[in-house]
Amino acid sequence: MCSAPCGRKKRPRSAGSIFPISRGAQAAEQERRESREEAVDDSRMTVQEFNTLVALYREQVISIGEISADCPSLRVQMHHTRSKGCSMARAAHHDLALISGSGPEDGEIPPEICRLFIQLQCCLEMFVTEMLKSMCLLGVLQLHRKRTDSEPKVDFRMDESSDVPILEERSSSPTDFPQEQWLVGTDIENIERDMREMRNLLSKLRDAMPLPLKNQGE
Repeated sequence: MCSAPCGRKKRPRSAGSIFPISRGAQAAEQERRESREEAVDDSRMTVQEFNTLVALYREQVISIGEISADCPSLRVQMHHTRSKGCSMARAAHHDLALISGSGPEDGEIPPEICRLFIQLQCCLEMFVTEMLKSMCLLGVLQLHRKRTDSEPKVDFRMDESSDVPILEERSSSPTDFPQEQWLVGTDIENIERDMREMRNLLSKLRDAMPLPLKNQGE
């Protein structure tokens, strides 16, 4: 009879030694997913804050149309809101560009990110429109003020030798224009500069949009 071959029996490998790489990959994927969700939440808050600033700027632009004279305090508020809005728009675009650039390997963009792209695009379009309106309204106020200041002003002067008042006309020279005139002109130039920047940002946003959104726009 043949005896069974002698030798050390092979022990089956434990599950922990069979799938060490798979578990590590799962942990890395979970960490990447959590980091991505956190980035999406931050981007959502940034877009919402930008949306709030655009709405506030729109209300301030409406206020310009309701007044018939220049209001320096309102222009200061508009400048502050517009500057903060531009800063938030740049931050929102930067966040979305990073999120879309580090998307899943299968190339599928989550609906939440697509919605953020659409919301930011709509906010930017409205922001640019409101800046254009504010330029027009400030220009009208400036033109109205110039016409008012350049109109001949009539003064009544009494002649000592006569009881009949004498009318005298005097026109304001350019040096008589108040300093607010130049400040309004500076504001218009700044608005035009910010509007160009936001238009360029809007163009970059459209280029960085996920492919499904680009196909819908075509």
